[in-house]
Amino acid sequence: MDDLKKGIVGVTKAITKSSGTLLKTTKLTLSLSNEESKLKSLYIEIGKKVHEIYKYGGSIGEYFDEKYQEILLHQKRIDEIKHSMDIAKGVVTCPSCGKAAPKSSDFCPKCGANISEAAAEEGYVLQENNVLIDYGQNEQKQEPILVALKKKCGACSAENEPSDRFCLSCGRIL
Repeated sequence: MDDLKKGIVGVTKAITKSSGTLLKTTKLTLSLSNEESKLKSLYIEIGKKVHEIYKYGGSIGEYFDEKYQEILLHQKRIDEIKHSMDIAKGVVTCPSCGKAAPKSSDFCPKCGANISEAAAEEGYVLQENNVLIDYGQNEQKQEPILVALKKKCGACSAENEPSDRFCLSCGRIL
């Protein structure tokens, strides 16, 4: 009976953790959409104003300096939200092609670029017990267990996703 109780408590904790991650990701997605919408509105506003100025023979000045600063602010917010989403999803983004890969990957599964350096720059360190620590938020995060057919690398025997073109461990073509 105690084993059943422990099992139910464990399942409840796992569900609570998953729903918390889903809620956080949903909030970040909404924030990202909101910032991208504001940025798009600014682009449209700038475009209309540029058209009016050039239509009547004017020149570009202080107005565009202010709008450019607003664009930079929204772009920074978008980048921060995307980074927070990567943290919540347990991935790191390849600096070469932009594809998401597990934080523990050394190489990008799409282009083969070395992404372990990008993960280190973002503050992630893979410990021996396979626990990732995000030093920016000082929280420990377990790597998710992926259940899928894996593609084995011929060079290093590492397991990769079926859709990966390059090995996550050694960077060789699969």
